[in-house]
Amino acid sequence: MKKIFNYALYDFANSSFTTIIITFIFSTYFAQQIVKDPILGQSYWGWTIGISGFAVAIIGPFLGAFSDKNNLKVSFLRIFSLLCIVLTSTLWFAEPSNDYIFFTLTIVAIANFFYELSQLFYNSLLKNISLEKNLGKSSGASFALGYIGGILVLLLAIKLFIDTENPIFGLKKENYENVRAISFFVSLWFLIFSIPLLISAKKNSIKTKDSTNLFSQIQKLVWDKGIKKIGIFFIARMLYADGLNAIIIMGGIFAVGVFQLSIKELLQLSILMNISAVIGAIIGGYFNDLLGSKKIIVLSLLGIIISSILILFSFSKIYFFVFATINGLFIGPIQSASRVVISKMLINEDQSKGFGLFATSGKLTSFIGPVLVSTLTFVSGSQRIGFSAAIFLLVIGLFLLLRIKELD
Repeated sequence: MKKIFNYALYDFANSSFTTIIITFIFSTYFAQQIVKDPILGQSYWGWTIGISGFAVAIIGPFLGAFSDKNNLKVSFLRIFSLLCIVLTSTLWFAEPSNDYIFFTLTIVAIANFFYELSQLFYNSLLKNISLEKNLGKSSGASFALGYIGGILVLLLAIKLFIDTENPIFGLKKENYENVRAISFFVSLWFLIFSIPLLISAKKNSIKTKDSTNLFSQIQKLVWDKGIKKIGIFFIARMLYADGLNAIIIMGGIFAVGVFQLSIKELLQLSILMNISAVIGAIIGGYFNDLLGSKKIIVLSLLGIIISSILILFSFSKIYFFVFATINGLFIGPIQSASRVVISKMLINEDQSKGFGLFATSGKLTSFIGPVLVSTLTFVSGSQRIGFSAAIFLLVIGLFLLLRIKELD
């Protein structure tokens, strides 16, 4: 039980980076105060995250294979986590001026690169901390605790730094010191709550005996006189992950640009979505072990697609809040169940390289989602039209997933 808690606590820790830096507060600050144009800001942010994800997709499988061969996944988890933490703190220097556009995007791209690599090795540890029959519950619990972390870190960030006349530590609002200082808060949160796993994680004594080169090892996982079932799943997951990635990354900017949400309303939306995500992750994890991962992923995709379409045709904040909350209910289960699929299909010696390919399936074309949304937004001048690209990718991913037979 302690192993599972330490594992889940890491999700609680790193949710500060994705929630505050990538999705909500800092992305909004970048678009409105650094770029000073929500349309351009959304475009620049999406392109940057897309490039960062593409780099992870190329490097991830080889780094995973190298890790399996040399028993380095715990070491890599520690190194990449710490690099992300340190870089995030430097966003303090991102002042509200066009002169800091390139600086901010560079730091965010590199920090996100290290964050995604840390996730690769974190995911590969799932089978080490849980019994096979409870993988769904364990995976769901970690996602649930991650969403709870997202709620708490946002509440504290808003209360201490933004929604107050006197920000903590005497920070001034004139030059957005109070917003920029949140980067230190995120780094400390990430560091403190990740320590239990980073210290307690044990190196697996099993090393692969495969003497072939790294490329051949990776190829054998997905190809044997034809593409394997796991290879088809990677392609399906690649498509629906692109759509989901675009929704998560661009969600904050979309909400502010289309519905003119204030910081306080953005916080309220985030809390609602995270609460629904906690519920979804716990319920999804439970039924994952009962019904199988494929059914959970299919149902979750349908839920996200329908609620996203309803969001596009909403012109009221109230309806937007309702449909966005429903959308959040299905995000946790689809992420959790996808991770369980890979854990079950791979032996222990192949976990890192397998999750390297898992990262590739989520990142190789991850630029497509944000870039499609950003480009359509830029060309049409409409954030609604741009956002519809994410739904298109989800539908294609669902169609391919339904064609895979006998997937647990």
